[in-house]
Amino acid sequence: MDLIFSDIHADINALESILKVVNTNEFKEKYGEFLRILNLGDVLERGTHPKQVLQKLDELSLTYTMESIMGNHDEAFLYQRPVSGSSLESLDAHYSLNEADLEFFPKNKDGSFGRQEFVDKKYQLMCVHGGPLNPAEITPKGLGLESWLYQKTWQRISEEDFEFFSYAGYHYKPSSAFEEVKKQLSNFIILCGHQHVETAIKQTGNKSKEFLFEIPPQKEKIGNFFLEKREISINDSENYLIRLGLAGPEGYYGAGLSAPQFGIIDYNPRKVILFSINKK
Repeated sequence: MDLIFSDIHADINALESILKVVNTNEFKEKYGEFLRILNLGDVLERGTHPKQVLQKLDELSLTYTMESIMGNHDEAFLYQRPVSGSSLESLDAHYSLNEADLEFFPKNKDGSFGRQEFVDKKYQLMCVHGGPLNPAEITPKGLGLESWLYQKTWQRISEEDFEFFSYAGYHYKPSSAFEEVKKQLSNFIILCGHQHVETAIKQTGNKSKEFLFEIPPQKEKIGNFFLEKREISINDSENYLIRLGLAGPEGYYGAGLSAPQFGIIDYNPRKVILFSINKK
């Protein structure tokens, strides 16, 4: 079983809550123990505890296999690019990070940080922060800094029936994501985050359909936590695009006004379960 989260955003309390839930005996008995962590990016910015989050992730990587990809806010901080939304308290906390703290983000030979995607061919899994489209195929020629907004870290699922660019990134149709990933995988699952709202889209033949709203949420109590979950059974004849919600609500609309969200994925049989941790 894999543990999946995206958009922790320097929220150590949310990360600790997720870990407490999945490590309870009740959760392990019902869902199993996770052996791998899939971190879909945006570890940094917005929240106020980046050092503690990076230390906890480093600690976890000593015990579990951890596959991490870059988020747009991680890149914004590391490359010193402007992104709105962080409070003065958050900026001050991030300013105190040192080189040792930032070793969590591996540096590549070309000077860039981390990776844009993680592909697992054994389990037919594609992990990205925003989207899987090839930036070289969608970015207009001659752009300067704006070209960054076409990268996989900035891509986002379009809420319209067409694709377009805005300063929130490149908005892609699910059909484009499916066609891109078919170049590498078959009967696959694409996992992403970035937009902070859960969704699930499946492709049957050449038709795509959003269906998460068709799955009624179930409520359960695990230890001292009240969870809301949606379970997605994976049909081996279909492709899936599943977006996780916001794992770290600190820094968004005031701390504590949103529930930390995470997911797990099983492979025998294949299913993805999305969870929200509620206070009551």
